[in-house]
Amino acid sequence: MTTKQEKTKPQTPKAADKQGQPTAVIKKTSNFLAWFTILLVFIASGGGYFAYIQLQQQSMNQSELSLKNHQDALSQAASLLKTNQSLSANLTALTEQFNRAQLISNDKVARIEKQVSKNKRQWLIAEAQYLVNLANIRLQLVGDVETAIIALQSADTRLKQNGDPLTFKIRDQLAKEISRLKNAPQPDLVGISAQLIALESLVGHMHVHTPHAGKAQAAHIGSSPSMPQNVQETIDNAWENFSKLIVIRRHDKPLAATMTPEQVELIKQNLALKLEAARLALINQDQALYLACINITSQWITDYFDPTDKTVVLVTSELAQLKGLTIKASYPSIALSLKMLNELPILAIEEQQTVSSRAIAKEQESKPLANPSTLQQPATELP
Repeated sequence: MTTKQEKTKPQTPKAADKQGQPTAVIKKTSNFLAWFTILLVFIASGGGYFAYIQLQQQSMNQSELSLKNHQDALSQAASLLKTNQSLSANLTALTEQFNRAQLISNDKVARIEKQVSKNKRQWLIAEAQYLVNLANIRLQLVGDVETAIIALQSADTRLKQNGDPLTFKIRDQLAKEISRLKNAPQPDLVGISAQLIALESLVGHMHVHTPHAGKAQAAHIGSSPSMPQNVQETIDNAWENFSKLIVIRRHDKPLAATMTPEQVELIKQNLALKLEAARLALINQDQALYLACINITSQWITDYFDPTDKTVVLVTSELAQLKGLTIKASYPSIALSLKMLNELPILAIEEQQTVSSRAIAKEQESKPLANPSTLQQPATELP
């Protein structure tokens, strides 16, 4: 309608401009407001949707965290229950171990108190028993006769101080055993050892009878420094020197090979080693090894050394004397006195009194004790 009016009524340019400017401004303003409103609506919708998504994500995270905490709480409860069971088992095992150890210690304390409460006579009998046992050990294992005699004499002194009539027979047996030990033949080990050492020193002075380098086989020709006085002496000297040029050999006997000085020295060193081995066997009282070493030494001297040499004759006679000696003595038995001491009525009564307590102690000791390292370890708690 306005358009029609504009067509029918022409207006001047100035009037047209004045009327058109406010209308255009109003249109632009209304369009801007419309678009701004639409933009705000979109922004508000996007913000709301984003907030909804964030809220939903946070809710899901809270649910997962709550579920995880619940599972952790359940696992910790199971771990605590397992730890409690393990500690209970360990406590039970340690309690049983403590009870067994207490029973054993009580028995040992009771035995110690009983030993302490012995009177003087009982202690004297116990000392005599120990001394007789020591004498048997020293005699049978070491062959120490002197120590065995001293121990038996000390045991007899203890029984004398005891004064109990029950020990009179034991003292008689101790006297017999001491007398037998004193009269027992004992080899002179020190003397025999000294003889072997002396023979070792003589080996280096013996001469071999077989030819060897360095030994003169014939006299030097023309060794006489004197000049002949007449024709007869000249003839005699000439015949003597001529006869030395002739060597008579017997072909019906084998010829001995010539030995070097090193071989001769080796033979002498081996002989010294054989005598040293015989001395070692003497110290250990090994009769078989001792005789074997002496026989081998005698055989070597016969095979290699000159039997007419004085040193060889002396060594051979000494070896023959040493061969007939007995280096291991047979000692009498002294076990009867120890048996009689063990069977004394006083000791038998005490032994019967301690049978029950020892049986209990052995029964407790036979049970395996709990080893702390093998006990169940508590389970590790989760954080």
